Amino acid sequence: MGDLHQTDLVGPRHLRGPGGVTRFFSFHTVDVAGHTVVASQFVDKRTISLCRHLVASWGFMGVPKASQFDNEMSASGGGRYRYSLSQVIRLHLLLGIHIFFIPKGEPGCNAAMESFNGLWQDRVPHRHPCPDLRSLRRCNERFLSYYHFQKPNRNLTQAEHGTRFPGILRSRLWDSLRHLPEGFSLDSYRDASGHLELPIAKGKVSFVRKVDRSGRIDVNGAGYFVSRKLEGQYVVATISTVHKRLSVKQEGRLIKTFPFPFKGEVIGPLSQAQ
Repeated sequence: MGDLHQTDLVGPRHLRGPGGVTRFFSFHTVDVAGHTVVASQFVDKRTISLCRHLVASWGFMGVPKASQFDNEMSASGGGRYRYSLSQVIRLHLLLGIHIFFIPKGEPGCNAAMESFNGLWQDRVPHRHPCPDLRSLRRCNERFLSYYHFQKPNRNLTQAEHGTRFPGILRSRLWDSLRHLPEGFSLDSYRDASGHLELPIAKGKVSFVRKVDRSGRIDVNGAGYFVSRKLEGQYVVATISTVHKRLSVKQEGRLIKTFPFPFKGEVIGPLSQAQ
């Protein structure tokens, strides 16, 4: 527990009530080994909304060593600028978390997350029609309480874990998990316009990619030639913010490196995974 979190979003979805139609997104984060989850709903999928969800998730589940995402623009930044690092990536680096992006178009790599997404949609918006976001959030909280403390998890056993309930397991292991730095708040990193301006901290950002027929991979919206001999195979491209370089490896073997000259000073993380 605490080794790996997976995060995804469901949406856009729509609520219909007397006040009209409400469009919303639901962000979900799951601890892959401990099976605790946090789900939170927003009217948009902006980076600031995702960062708020993540901070709330880490406050409840602890700060993970590694965090896994698909290639949703609000997390990856969408590759608008080749050598940029999104605010979500910067948040992970600041807290000493190694963030991974799975291969594009392969949601099965986030299997634990996809399983919860289906359960949440069946048990919350489909089963309990809500007229507005406020009522949906209340229903969501009731479901999460049931999920953590009343619904036995098929992946937990009494013999191995001492309980079948994720919420009880979390409580037992809480002291062994990493926690947010005391007093940590996103508001400390917002500019006069309310936009997040997080610094870049020392750490790593990885992209799992499948080599295309021309021997190239896509990282942060830019193409990198790796090797035609690796067509159809998977590699891991990792940005080291300390060295400002992108290293491409396959099964731990270094294949190529490229410069990744982003702008800005690199600071030390506020906390570091052991």
